[in-house]
Order: sequence, then structure tokens, then C-alpha cells
Amino acid sequence: MKRIMLCRVIENRTIAEDTLLMVLKADSAALADFDPGVFVNVRIMDSDSPLLRRPISVHETDIENGILKLIYKVVGEGTRKLSEKKQGDIVDIFGPLGTGFPIQSDAKSVVLIGGGVGIPPLYELGKRLSEKGVTVTTVLGARNAEGLFCLEEFGTLGRVVTATEDGSHGTKGFVTDAIREEKLEFDCLYACGPKPMLKALDLEFRGKKEGYLSFEERMACGIGACYGCMTKTKDGLKRVCKDGPVFRLGEAVYE
Repeated sequence: MKRIMLCRVIENRTIAEDTLLMVLKADSAALADFDPGVFVNVRIMDSDSPLLRRPISVHETDIENGILKLIYKVVGEGTRKLSEKKQGDIVDIFGPLGTGFPIQSDAKSVVLIGGGVGIPPLYELGKRLSEKGVTVTTVLGARNAEGLFCLEEFGTLGRVVTATEDGSHGTKGFVTDAIREEKLEFDCLYACGPKPMLKALDLEFRGKKEGYLSFEERMACGIGACYGCMTKTKDGLKRVCKDGPVFRLGEAVYE
């Protein structure tokens, strides 16, 4: 159930280039509704500037201890102000929002593929899959080594493979290059990242593998009312914030 939560900041620190981890104390009962791949809308200030909330994907939930972890990249004035939040500050959170990743019961091995700020929502998914006995391999991509993060966390789930465009960490190139180079075998793929990465994965694996892609789009309302985050699919236009952000492999239509 969607709700507004006033969460207390426990930690807000830099973990990679322009990328921060925010740890919040939240309502344990509310966190039970947070499926892997959903996001929250964060109100940056108590004033009207910036007016719109910022959508941020959920990195991890700890229901027992009432902990919500968000990872975000500083890309504008709103996220810059969010990065200035200190321990003890209160953050206004609205969520959970969107349709998350389905957890497949019949997949014995999966690959999680994250690029840039698409990395965070895959960790909670990986945790839950691992708890079901699924073999989890993670492929993380970035422009350079400084853009990679959470390698140790994903390492607790299984093997981690990396790709950087400049070759400073792992395979030189993109996540698709790393998958080919490492000859990875899997039953199902889950991915989140920039659209060019998702398009490359879709074109390579549609019709061959089961898979789910989480799209990144600019959002205004976050609840499907403003139709500001439409994306083309084979069934027509759909709202990323409500019908997604997760779509099946082969469902999206790319420009």
C-alpha cells in the first residue's frame, strides 16, 4: 500500500563518484509492501523548491529492523540538496511505487545486470532469489572503476563480473561484452540501467531467455496520473512509473 513516511536519516554518505547511500529508519510494517524493483518519491525540501519529488529506486529493505536503503546519483539541484541531509534529519518518502521484479520460482540460475544508477534495485532482488536457493551471478557496468559500487555486497550473493568502458575494471566494454567474454549461463536475466544498455540486452536475448528490464525515465507524479513518463511497447504506450518500471524482455519498442 502506498503511503507517506517520515523517515529519520541514519547515514548519508558517498560510495562512488557522485553517488550516495542514504540509510533511513522507517516503519517496519510499511516496508513489508516493498517488492524488489519498486521505487519511492522523495520530497527534497519542506518548501516548494524544488516542487516535484525525486524518484529513487530502493536498494535494500530490512523489515525486522525498519531500515530502508536508497542509492542515488547527484545530477541536479534536487539530488544535491538531498546529499546535504545529515544524520537525524527527517526525509518525507512516498511509496512503494511502480511494478517491481517478479521472482521466478522455476529459475535455477539468474544473472543480474546493472549499469550506473541501475545497480541499486538489483541487490534486494538478488537477496531474495538467493534465499530461495537460486544461483545468482551479477554483472555490473560503468564508464570507469570510480563509477562501480556495491561489489562486496553483490559478492555475498555469488559471482560478480564487471565491465568498464575504459577497461579500468573487469572487461573493457559493456555488460554484453562481459557476458560473452565470461560465457555466462543462466535461465533468466534481470537488468536495470540506461536505455542503450537495456536495448542491447533485449536485442541479444529476446526469444532466447526469460528476462525483465527496469527502465529509467524522468517522472513527475510517480503514480501514473500525469502521463509524463510514457514509453513505447508492443501493446502501445505505457507509463514507466505505474505499468513499469519493470517490463518483460521483448515488450519494449526502441526508437
